[in-house]
Amino acid sequence: MRQKYGQNFLIDNNIANNIVKASNLNKHDKVLEIGPGRGILTKIIQPQVKQLTLIEIDTNLYQQLKHYFFFHDVENVNVVNVDFLKYSIPDMKFKIISNLPYNIGTAIIQKILPLQNWTTAIFMLQKEVVKRLSAENDRKNYGYMSIFTSYYADCTILFDVSPKCFRPSPKVVSSVIKLTNKFSLPPEPIFFDFVKHAFSMRRKTILNCISSFKSIGKDRALQIIDNLNLESALRPDKMSTSDFLNLTNRMKKYTISHI
Repeated sequence: MRQKYGQNFLIDNNIANNIVKASNLNKHDKVLEIGPGRGILTKIIQPQVKQLTLIEIDTNLYQQLKHYFFFHDVENVNVVNVDFLKYSIPDMKFKIISNLPYNIGTAIIQKILPLQNWTTAIFMLQKEVVKRLSAENDRKNYGYMSIFTSYYADCTILFDVSPKCFRPSPKVVSSVIKLTNKFSLPPEPIFFDFVKHAFSMRRKTILNCISSFKSIGKDRALQIIDNLNLESALRPDKMSTSDFLNLTNRMKKYTISHI
């Protein structure tokens, strides 16, 4: 029977144990699990940590989890029935472990990464999404989410997961990725605005990307590029996160003083 939220439930205990093992849990840890489903990861995490918060949008699954932990007299688990994108994350230090919902995985990551109170996150997502998160410049999958991720976190791809490890089986291969918080301060607003703008026209030169951003114009764009000793024919996918930071820092100063 098709699940209400299109869930693909992990059924492989070896994979589940490897996911949890990657987070290096200890008795002092507080853990957030998003979309616990039927609890295959949850039941491995719970005995190892001080506190486990489960965020489950599906009311039936929420009730099953509540009943299970009440029946087993477990006191360190809090089950919350809410859409994670609407959930107010408590102000506490925590780790994250999750088989992320395929349809909103990227949105969840964008909510979590800028926070200062998470330390490590182990996520399972579609393999293609994991490639985008971890891609370096001059690679096929490199884009906005690559830079967003690298600004806030160090990332390591751990292993792939076959569709046979789920029920129902998805049509794609999944991958598990580990993110480690860099505790970066929020960048200037212009940074992510420009990165998104540049990759919306990724086949254009960086000169065209700058000149069309906030009506800077080609003459001013050339001055900015010259000041940074960049090639005007450079394309966005050739630029690293630090290149974009240097560029937007220069653009911000130039915009304030000349526009």
